[in-house]
Amino acid sequence: MAVASRNPSDQESSGVVSLAKRAGRAAERFIGQTPEGTIVFAVIAAFVALWMIFWTVSTAPLSAHIDDSEASVWAQHFALGYKHPPMTGWLFKLWFSVFPRERWASDLLTVVTVAAGLAITWRLLRDHLDKNRALLGLIALILVPLYDVKAEVLNANTVMIPFWAAALLFYLRAWRGLGTSDAFLAGAFASLTMLGKYWAVFLLAGMACASVVGPGARRFWRSPAPYVMAVGAIVAIAPHAWWLLNNSVSLQFAGSVIVPTPFGETLSRTLYYFIGTAAYVIVPLAFLAALRPNRAALADIIWPADDDRRQASVLLLVPLILPALVNLVIPYRLTPDWTFPNWAPLPIVLYGSRLIAVDEREVARAGLIGLALVLAVVIASPAIAYVRLTGSHDRDRMYSRQIAQTAQGLAGKPIEFIWGSTGIAEGLPFYLPQARLSLPAANGMLLIVCASADLRCQQTAAARAADKGRTTVATFASNFLGWSGASETFQITVVPPE
Repeated sequence: MAVASRNPSDQESSGVVSLAKRAGRAAERFIGQTPEGTIVFAVIAAFVALWMIFWTVSTAPLSAHIDDSEASVWAQHFALGYKHPPMTGWLFKLWFSVFPRERWASDLLTVVTVAAGLAITWRLLRDHLDKNRALLGLIALILVPLYDVKAEVLNANTVMIPFWAAALLFYLRAWRGLGTSDAFLAGAFASLTMLGKYWAVFLLAGMACASVVGPGARRFWRSPAPYVMAVGAIVAIAPHAWWLLNNSVSLQFAGSVIVPTPFGETLSRTLYYFIGTAAYVIVPLAFLAALRPNRAALADIIWPADDDRRQASVLLLVPLILPALVNLVIPYRLTPDWTFPNWAPLPIVLYGSRLIAVDEREVARAGLIGLALVLAVVIASPAIAYVRLTGSHDRDRMYSRQIAQTAQGLAGKPIEFIWGSTGIAEGLPFYLPQARLSLPAANGMLLIVCASADLRCQQTAAARAADKGRTTVATFASNFLGWSGASETFQITVVPPE
């Protein structure tokens, strides 16, 4: 009898399927037999480790982000407000009082901030979902790009993530239990979110709308909870509000995002906002589709039957939809990237219906898919680094650290002021923590950095230096794993104080 030979590709395929099945069974056992606290700790620890690897490798050819330099200038002195509200500057100052002024420490700050938001969101999910649904929701959120590949630096967008989640956590607890401590914390965290970015006004709008929706509204407003919530919000925001009365910098910057445009362009931007926002949550939506909800379940997801999930829907949808409606009336630079903090209640909305079943198998599959996607991105990080090294998009970020080191050696004492070619000077304060951007006429230890093609800057530097300044011309190139990026020549001038 002849024995048919198996195709090697069939053997390979069956081997992959067998491995996937074994991994799935192992993941199911882990989920079913391990305490949920251990699971969540492992997930968040893996999140921090993997995304630190990604950011460390993928940005290896680059210096710190320009937002780091901006926050560095804010952190030079405590204030109740800067160009943005003050939370980013406060956290930056606190973090770098412990960690060295290195780019990896900046990456770690961002990853830890997002991880803190995920940890708080876990408590929010467990208040409303069982273990399996909450785990599925946590995995789904981790795969929203705004929590990882888009969260490159701590700025006014990313800093809101943990505070927004905490505001929702305590608001919903106050809604259910009418506790005064929960109500106070809900208001306080809502205002602390506002201290990150004024985008949080849409969070306040969502909380206001949710508080008058559903059969529990009358009970809520007859309790002390909403009034205690208002007190918490006022206490937290009052110092910044007092600062705003005397300093209009933040309001002026917030007003600068208003850009009058023709209605057609405004409508296009609004549609782009909705499309981009939906695209960011394509993986959580795909997880929902994999659960195969029927029509009744979809109807229950769109408008939940129970009061708590209806609250979560309002808290999710109002802060997402209202910015687009405002844009139609007052056009501004609306972008889906500003929805960084909005997504904490999404799993309650998508996976909370009792008309869909979520068991260990579904969670295990989602976890393995999520791990595979994250590992794929991490594995691709050297290629991303190479693209950044050889491309032109991040060119200005390649040389900041080297320029700062050369300038500091040339000056011999701390540099106080920085001026120079646009795009170059703005990235230096992170590495020169006592310096800030200034006019070239500043009286102090002044650094002027000019690109080789910026003749006007070079002329200004020569006039400013006169007989007292010291000038050097240096050429720098960024390197990564033996590859070199394009070299760039700079004129570096330091001028001592008068």
